Amino acid sequence: MTTRTLPHQPYIDAIVDALAEAQMEPEQADAFVEDSYDVPYLRGVITLTPETSGIPADRFRHGLILIWDWHTGRDEEFDQGPAWQWARRNEDGSNQWPYEPLPVPGFVAPPMLAAAATTLAHTGMATSMNSLWQDHKRKPVEAAIEAWGAES
Repeated sequence: MTTRTLPHQPYIDAIVDALAEAQMEPEQADAFVEDSYDVPYLRGVITLTPETSGIPADRFRHGLILIWDWHTGRDEEFDQGPAWQWARRNEDGSNQWPYEPLPVPGFVAPPMLAAAATTLAHTGMATSMNSLWQDHKRKPVEAAIEAWGAES
């Protein structure tokens, strides 16, 4: 059986590496196709907890969740493309709704996402970051995502 790597997995992996380098090792990170709605889309979910990631327990007792979505544009509620959001993690591992937007571009450079997440974890507010992931890394992932969107 051949395992097909999801097109956004390299980006989520790069984010996980940047978080680990920033001393915020994720407890869990997943890249998957969210298909429980009318129009499937790509999603990455990264869980940060006080125990594993070192985020302050007095601010986020059960942790926080970083969410990356890429929508095809075929769902009238969402524009096409990527977006970052975050949510407080509940004791049972679920998250609070609604999600809060992270003030970063959809393909923010991984170290910049780590900086935004660090600021969020320690102050409760994310700092705006505008640096994009390097072209030579981002372009192949974007092309693979676009191809996935055309197929789905």
